[in-house]
Amino acid sequence: MQYRAMAAVILLAFNFPTVAQEVQRIEVTGSHEARRRDDTAGASMVSREELLRHGDRSLADALRRVPGITVADGGGKGSEIRMRGLGKGYTSVLLNGAPLPAGFSIDALTPAMIERVEIIRTASAELAAQGIAGTVNIILRKQGGRVRNDVRIGADRVHGVVAPSGSWQWAGSEEGVDWSLNGAMTRTAQREAGAADDAATDEAGMPRLQRHESTLADNRTRSTSLAPRITWKRPGGSVAWQGFVNLARRTNGYRADETTVLGTPTDYPSSGSWLDIHGVMLRSDTTWQQELAEGVKGQLRIALQHYPRRSDFAFYPSRDGMPQADVRRVRSDIRESTLTAGGKVEVTAAPGHSVTAGWDGETVVRSQTRGETDFAAGTVTDDRYRGHIGRVAVFAQDDWTISDGLSLSAGLRWEALRTAVTPRGGVPVVQRSAMASPLLQSLYQWSATRRVRAGLSRTYKSPAMLDLIPRRYTIDNGNSQTNPDTQGNPRLRPELAWGLDVAVEQDVGGDGMASASVYRRRIGQVNVPLLFEDGGRWVRSPANQGRADAWGAALEFKAALSPQWTVRANGAVDRSRVAAVPGPDNRLVRQTPRSAGAGIDYRYSDAVTLGADLAWQDGGWARESALYAVETASVRKLDAYAAWRLDADTRLKISGANLLHRDALSGAAYRDGAGARLLSERTRGSATLRFSLERRW
Repeated sequence: MQYRAMAAVILLAFNFPTVAQEVQRIEVTGSHEARRRDDTAGASMVSREELLRHGDRSLADALRRVPGITVADGGGKGSEIRMRGLGKGYTSVLLNGAPLPAGFSIDALTPAMIERVEIIRTASAELAAQGIAGTVNIILRKQGGRVRNDVRIGADRVHGVVAPSGSWQWAGSEEGVDWSLNGAMTRTAQREAGAADDAATDEAGMPRLQRHESTLADNRTRSTSLAPRITWKRPGGSVAWQGFVNLARRTNGYRADETTVLGTPTDYPSSGSWLDIHGVMLRSDTTWQQELAEGVKGQLRIALQHYPRRSDFAFYPSRDGMPQADVRRVRSDIRESTLTAGGKVEVTAAPGHSVTAGWDGETVVRSQTRGETDFAAGTVTDDRYRGHIGRVAVFAQDDWTISDGLSLSAGLRWEALRTAVTPRGGVPVVQRSAMASPLLQSLYQWSATRRVRAGLSRTYKSPAMLDLIPRRYTIDNGNSQTNPDTQGNPRLRPELAWGLDVAVEQDVGGDGMASASVYRRRIGQVNVPLLFEDGGRWVRSPANQGRADAWGAALEFKAALSPQWTVRANGAVDRSRVAAVPGPDNRLVRQTPRSAGAGIDYRYSDAVTLGADLAWQDGGWARESALYAVETASVRKLDAYAAWRLDADTRLKISGANLLHRDALSGAAYRDGAGARLLSERTRGSATLRFSLERRW
């Protein structure tokens, strides 16, 4: 029934009457900061020029320097974008307005393929209300107005290993048709040395276990992306098709050598593993826009996405550094398909007053198989699950300018969500929920250069498919309270939140700006993992556990001190408290409590530009329960670049990333009446030297 309703709306919309008249093409130019000044939500945009400034290999690297954004390293599993310091799905990440699939890493996207990145700190009725912390919308590069070619080649050097990369664009326009083809190829190779200390005491505080482990991870990725786009212009409107194809392969080799000083060693004191993952993401996005009548515009959009991937994993003991026969072998196959569709009508009721109404829906189907052979135990398991997430929403939003200094935006979004997980031969576990998300935003400008924004909204966080499917990911060696297995929970429900945002801004110079903002979120049905023992093994699983409060403040400054010097700085403090977890440190897990950044650009001449950026993210302990806590690493990174314009169409760029190459410290701790256990991990940092050459013609 849901699919029939979506199809009917699409067919009816194409029968709307159109205005048969030639529309003069008008190009409006202006800075991103100028557009931000008049927006009630205060959405900011990171331009293509800013993304390319340092010559970064991936979009994740470029976003690390953006105010209000923190990027968590995935340790070879892909980076995670965070806002308000909150991770694990609290930030909604979109690609051309549609959600990215779970498991897809933004490391596969290069800055050269991106037109801009929109950072939306407050909710809107038009966008899905799933971003409790905010929304990051990544817009793929569009075509230019003339035939052109852009080519970039580059290389990264880490630990003496060179990783090449390249990107290109071919674009043009002819007789009402614009087209472009963007492509990118990247290879990475990173070796991470580390160490871990595992210690335990008894109920009297006397040591009963002490182990030291040296580790070495070898992470390698290969990625190829293509993004074709074509736009057909028609009287009063246009039809645009955007495609995206990504072929990626990731291999992770891991080696661990253990020394036991006190207590019993693990089953495999010297061991290794390797993981091979390869997948293809296919995406098709069609958008139709049309002027339906004078002052009335319509839009329809449909997006299809298919993301299959396979993985092969092996765990084995080693002797004198040589691999032995496999102890465990796991092969898994995941196929995930998504259909997203939506439509809206925008009516200009009067000058400075517009009303937008529409609908959107999404359905995600995931099938997952996993075959595991445990050679030591002589067992074979074959797990098969099918998951489904369906969402449908209707919305309306009214924007109007009351006076020269006051603008208001009021909206309402109603959204229904259904999740279902079905094991092979089992009964499906179905969860349904519906929520109304009202919002109210205001902008008051008491002078030409000063303004204040305030917004009230209701948002939610949908469970990720990985958290719903109850298949267990087992730890290969040394399962314990601080190193548990993980397992999904099919009865997980969405987290609901009320949010309040207030920001004050002051223009500085032409495109400069100084701002101060505060926020607060009241989150219900918050997801806090449970740690329990099952069949002699420790397991960690997500669960809804009451209420949490999150709040914080941020400062941002950017200004051109002279035609040669530009400076920027930002800082944020983010706090939270989970009611079901006793303090201290009962904050949301993996929240970044404090962050700051500073940068400077110097235009030495028309041909030479220099710059540097320093970023800091605080870490620390966070409790998940009265007995269990985890520690996240603090981050300090220094990046620098130098760019030379060799001629009008050629540019050379050399940059260094993570020049401080500080080690990362993390861990976990567990304490009960029988004693305590502490796991401390250290990963050595490494600097990266980057080179890129850009040529246009």
